[in-house]
Amino acid sequence: MGRLEMSGSYPLTDEGIDEVLTRTSPGNYALGYMDGNTFMVFYVGRSDSDVRHRLHEWVGAPSCSDRYAPSTKAPWGAHQRQSLPLDVPALARVGIGADSSYRRFAYSYAPSAEAAYEKEWRNYDDFGGSDGLDNAAPPSPRREVPGECVEQRT
Repeated sequence: MGRLEMSGSYPLTDEGIDEVLTRTSPGNYALGYMDGNTFMVFYVGRSDSDVRHRLHEWVGAPSCSDRYAPSTKAPWGAHQRQSLPLDVPALARVGIGADSSYRRFAYSYAPSAEAAYEKEWRNYDDFGGSDGLDNAAPPSPRREVPGECVEQRT
């Protein structure tokens, strides 16, 4: 299994995003939940122009998938190297009756849209593709349209 090679995880809130992403740049991201001290990845994506803006679009948005698996079925986890702040909620499981929005994110800047696209493919393949992730489709070379959910693209 490959490495995610991103910074994080951080709270998927407007404040959390603004605190850690300080520039406009293409980049990649992973969305998920905390299971104890482990970041459980359920979705990988990219922005061809502004990863910070793209992450803001995910704040409070429900998952594009109907699958809400226990965190033990996530295809990848990364142990935290430091303890989390006490006021950060952690979910042990994602299930029926639970908030279906993602809680945490990891990110990396990319030097170009092409580099972000290539990294998105590596992450998608390394962490299970649509069988292991909530991503309903493989990465598309098409640049994102603001406000459009990745899975709704054709």
